Amino acid sequence: MKRPSFDETYMDIVDIIARRSTCNRKKVGAVITMDRRILSHGYNGVLSGMPHCCDTGECLKEKMGDEDYKICVHAEQNAICQCAKRGLSVDGATIYVNANICLTCAKLIAASGIKRVVFRRDSETKNDGVRLLSSRGIEVEDWKA
Repeated sequence: MKRPSFDETYMDIVDIIARRSTCNRKKVGAVITMDRRILSHGYNGVLSGMPHCCDTGECLKEKMGDEDYKICVHAEQNAICQCAKRGLSVDGATIYVNANICLTCAKLIAASGIKRVVFRRDSETKNDGVRLLSSRGIEVEDWKA
């Protein structure tokens, strides 16, 4: 039996973390690693302490309407925030995500110093986030297991 690579291992973990998502529409997970060790993980959903979509049965993102007021936090955002709350630098880290990278998350990833992104494309739509990351010299790998 072939031993899985670190990328294979962390992409498997991302799928498990995504199961914790409180979003009814899409289950997204993220894992941040440094030196092949997990620093943090995150999944998508509303802010902690608020009623979750999976509990209310309605999509709170759609209910809020205007993009500026949507209360959803993306998996990448949650993972980076968990590091910030604990005083852990992500400078030079790798982030693994089981979905496309949106432009907002791409900006946060670039600003935080993450140097490598491994993601699984979940649609063939244009991906401005990946283009931004690549333009900033961040290594981006479209995972195809």
